[in-house]
Amino acid sequence: MKISDLLPQYRQEINEGLSKIYSSGPDSLVNPIQYVLDGTGKRLRPLLTIFSAESCGGSKNNVFSAALAVEVLHNFTLVHDDIMDKDSIRHGKKTVHHKWDDGVAILTGDAMLSLALKLLNENNDSSYTQMKIFIDGLLAVCEGQALDKEYESKSIISIDEYIKMIDLKTGHILGLSAELGAVSSGANDEICKNIRDYGCLVGRAFQIQDDYLELFSDSLNMGKSLKSDIVLGKKTFLMIQAIEKNKHEINDLLELAKDDFNLGLNKIRSFMELSGIKKNTENEISKILNVANKKINKLTIDKSKILYFSEL
Repeated sequence: MKISDLLPQYRQEINEGLSKIYSSGPDSLVNPIQYVLDGTGKRLRPLLTIFSAESCGGSKNNVFSAALAVEVLHNFTLVHDDIMDKDSIRHGKKTVHHKWDDGVAILTGDAMLSLALKLLNENNDSSYTQMKIFIDGLLAVCEGQALDKEYESKSIISIDEYIKMIDLKTGHILGLSAELGAVSSGANDEICKNIRDYGCLVGRAFQIQDDYLELFSDSLNMGKSLKSDIVLGKKTFLMIQAIEKNKHEINDLLELAKDDFNLGLNKIRSFMELSGIKKNTENEISKILNVANKKINKLTIDKSKILYFSEL
């Protein structure tokens, strides 16, 4: 069976697994948790966990609980991030705090973290190692979100500071997703490290692409509000470059977007294109993915599924 044909099957199994994680408890907890996990996400992180395991000679069944744990962890971070960023749309529907309230959203996220740890504890003989990887990743994600919030109040940050932040916040989850799969298969330390590094790099490219789409896509395609990054003054890969090129002009355009979002957004898009930032960002995404793929190509494993993941 072709890898592309496996994706709908694997996603369906992941969605079915997520739907059974928490079905009995207080309605005020069951309903929002099922609301979050009953989404239409791409399920990239659990897919990477499964692909990594299979690439290293392991099986989907042996790593399935860990794959679900990764997806629950990811969604836990989104529920809390949405509160902090005051976002109203996520995956094309109301965020939890917007549909219910902040208290329900905080409790939902806390419960999801507990469920993720429980899933990981159900895994095979490598559960101790996987738990350590998972907990280290959880702290890294929190540190990345802390830096993200700190950067909102700074007028200027460097690209290096930004990369540090996204490697913690986004790259680390994809890195641990890949590493959990390799560890479950009994792969050696060198393979596990390279697969983890691959995941981190893909996560870096993924976040820069997300920044790119925040400007050059629309709410329907992104499945979330596009206003929050601009209103909050988020330092994205494109905005950092824009500030370096012409701080005063981009700040004027950001202020314009707060008053008239569509007009300001169109002018910001024009600035990014004319200044070469749009093209530079596209090139950077391709460059990072090429480096990531080299990490895999040098390994003596079945590379096909992981390299296919880069194309996703």
